[in-house]
Amino acid sequence: MKVKKLIVPFIGGLFALAINFNAWAQNAGALEEIVVTAQKRSESLQEVPISIQVFSSDEIDRLNIGNTIDLVKNIPGMTGVNNVGMPQAAAYFIRGIGQDESVASLDPAVGTFVDGVFISRQIANNSRLYDVESVEVLKGPQGTLYGRNTTGGAVRIITKKPSDQTEGHIDIAYGEYETIEMSAALNVPLADNIFAKVTSFYLDQGEGFLYNVTLDRDQWKRDANGARAQILYTLSDRAEFLFTAEYTNDESGGLVGANALSACCGDDLFVIESGLENTWAATEQMALSMKATIDFDNFQMELIAADRDLEHSFNNDYSDQPTPAYSIPNLSDHIQKSIELNFTGEVESNNYGTIQWAAGASYYDDDNAVLFGDALYLFGGVVAGTYMRDMTNVTEARAVYADVSIDLGGGWGLTVGGRYTKDERQASVEQFVDLNGVPWTARDRSNYMDRSGWIPSAAIGAPFDNATVEALGTRLSIDTDEFTSRIVVDYQPNDDLMFYASLSDSFKGPGWASRVTNAAEFKDLRPEFVDNFEMGMKSEWNDGAVRVNLTYYSANYTDLQITAIDQATGGFVYSNKADADVNGIEGEFLYAVRDDLTLFANIATIDGKYTDLKPGAEGIAEKDLKRTPDFSYRYGILYDRAVANGEFSFTAVMNREDEYFSNQNNTAPGFRPAVSKVDVNMTYRPNDGNWRVTAGCTNCTDEINYHSTLDFGFLGFVTQFQDIPRLWRVSYRYDF
Repeated sequence: MKVKKLIVPFIGGLFALAINFNAWAQNAGALEEIVVTAQKRSESLQEVPISIQVFSSDEIDRLNIGNTIDLVKNIPGMTGVNNVGMPQAAAYFIRGIGQDESVASLDPAVGTFVDGVFISRQIANNSRLYDVESVEVLKGPQGTLYGRNTTGGAVRIITKKPSDQTEGHIDIAYGEYETIEMSAALNVPLADNIFAKVTSFYLDQGEGFLYNVTLDRDQWKRDANGARAQILYTLSDRAEFLFTAEYTNDESGGLVGANALSACCGDDLFVIESGLENTWAATEQMALSMKATIDFDNFQMELIAADRDLEHSFNNDYSDQPTPAYSIPNLSDHIQKSIELNFTGEVESNNYGTIQWAAGASYYDDDNAVLFGDALYLFGGVVAGTYMRDMTNVTEARAVYADVSIDLGGGWGLTVGGRYTKDERQASVEQFVDLNGVPWTARDRSNYMDRSGWIPSAAIGAPFDNATVEALGTRLSIDTDEFTSRIVVDYQPNDDLMFYASLSDSFKGPGWASRVTNAAEFKDLRPEFVDNFEMGMKSEWNDGAVRVNLTYYSANYTDLQITAIDQATGGFVYSNKADADVNGIEGEFLYAVRDDLTLFANIATIDGKYTDLKPGAEGIAEKDLKRTPDFSYRYGILYDRAVANGEFSFTAVMNREDEYFSNQNNTAPGFRPAVSKVDVNMTYRPNDGNWRVTAGCTNCTDEINYHSTLDFGFLGFVTQFQDIPRLWRVSYRYDF
C-alpha cells in the first residue's frame, strides 16, 4: 500500500465523511479545546499550522502510559523502541527518520525537551511520565523555534507547576511480573506568593521478562525511582520564577536480545542463553533548571537556564551465547549546560491587523567522557580480544532566531521564521587493548573498567589515537554555521476550518563514527539536511463534535546519516552515503458521540526511498528505509458512565503497524512483521470519595514480537530484541 495510491481517494473520502457528519450527528457532544505551546505561545491546537499530536495528563492516565515509549506507540507514523540492550534509551523515528545508535558522538534526529530544556543524550530519553501537564509530539523538522535543530521532529514534555492549593495524592499499583509501582505528590503554599511541590515515583519488578537457561535465572527487571522538587515564586501578577530539581535512578538492566540461531531456544524470544553473569544497564541523573517568565506591556520574556549531569553504565552481551562472542562494556559521564532567552508578543498594525512574533537566543554546552569497548570471543576463541576506547567529545552551540506571524486579512495568514546556528565540536580518542588484567567472567560493576591489563593498541601494531585518525584524514574539530527557515501560509475561511502549507528546512549536527575498532573507520560525519513541504487541513464540524485534521508531507534528506552493520566484515558502518525522499499522509479524527462517549482514530502512511547513493553504498539502492511501515493506524473509544454512587470510565485502543525492516540492510532477520496491539483500562471513582481504583492491561492479547535485530549471522548469532509482553495492572489512588 503506497502513499501515491492513497492520497486522492483517501482525502476525498474524508472530506465527504466530515461534511456528512452534519446530517446524522445531531445529538453529539462537544470536544474539548486543546491548548499547545508549539510556537512559543499558548494557542488552540486547531489554529496552529503544524502537525502535532497532543496527550493531556488525563489521556496519559487513561491510556496507562508510563514512559515516552508507551506514549509513542500511540502515534501512527512514529516508532519508539528501546535502544538495543538499554531500557532507559529510546530510539525514536518520525516519518522514517531517527537514530538507533546511542553513542555520545552522534545526535538524535528526534529531539526530546522537558519544560523547554533539550535532552542531549539518547541514552536517557525514555522519560518517566509522572505528574505531567501534557506531551506534545511535533512531526517533521524543527529548525527555527527550538534550541537544537532536529530533522525528524520533537517530543515536548510539560510538567505540572506548583499551585496555590494544599493538595496531593498517593498512587499504589500492583501488576504482572510481581511489579510494584508507587507515585506521590504533595503541593504546599509556603507563602502568599511561594508554592512548593514534591513528586516522586518508584518502580520495582520482582520477576524478569526473560528466562536465562545458562544461568538458570530470570532477568530484565524494571527498577527505577526518582523525585522532582519545584518551587514557584510569583513576584507579581506579571512575573514568576520556577525552580526545579529532579533526580532519577534507573537500574532496569539485564535486557538481552534472543539469538535466533540458538539450538536450544531460538524459537522463543523470551528465553536466552547468555553466559554473561554480570550484565546491567543503569543511568543516574540530576537535573536543575530555572524558568523565569515576565510579562511586559507589549511582550513576554522567558529565560530558561538548566544544568544536567548524567552517568551511564552498562555491560551487555549482544550475542546471547553461553560464552559471549560479543559484549560491550560502557561507562560515561555527560554534563549539559544550557541557557535560552525567548521573547514573544503581538502588535496591532494598521495594514495587517495583529502581528504575532517570537525571537530569542540560546547557548548550549555538552561535555561527554566515555569509556566503551568491544569484547570479542569469536569462532570458539580463534578471534579474541577486548578493545577499549577512551573518548571525549564536546559540543558548543549558539543560536538566534526570529518568527513572525502576520494577519493578511480575509482569513489569510503568513508566518516567516529563521534561525542561525553556530555549532562547534571537538573530539579526542585513544584505543587500548585489554589483556585481561581481570578476567571477564570475574568482572562486575566494581572492576569491569579495571585498567591493569590495558595497553595502547599501538603496542600490537594497530595505533588508534588522535594523531592516527587525523593523519588518515578525519577531522577532530568540526565547525558548522547554518541558517534554517520556515514559511507558512494559512487560510481560515471560518472559525472551524483552516488550510495551511509550509516550506521548512533543518539540519542534524555532525559527529563521529566511534563504535569502531579500526582507526581508518573512525570517520567524521557531515551534518544531515532536510527540506520539507507540508500542507494540511484542520477542521471541526457539527458544532465542535467532530474534528478532522489531515496532513500531507514530502521531505528531501541530503547526506542522511546512516548506521548499519557491514554484512561482509561485521563492523558497524556510519556514513553520509545517501540522500532520501520521504512522503506520506496523516489523519486525526475525533467524534464526541455524546458527552460521555468519544471515538477517535489516527492514521499515517510512509513512502521512503533512497535517491542518491555515494560510492560504497550501492548495496542499499533498492532497500527500504528502516522503520518505515507503509501504513499504521490507531482507533479507540473513551466512555464515561454514571453508575450507582460513582462514575465508571472505560478506555480501549488498538494500535496497528505494518511490517518494516529494523536494519538498514533489509536482511531477513531484520524484518519486523506487522503487529496489532490492544490496550484496555477501566476506572471507578465514587461521587463523594477522594479515591479511585483502576485496572487495565497493555498489549492485552500478548502479541510477541521483536523491534530490533543485530544480524551477525555469519559470526553465528542473530540477536533480536523483544517488545514488552502483556502487562496487566491494578492501582489505587487517594487524593487529599
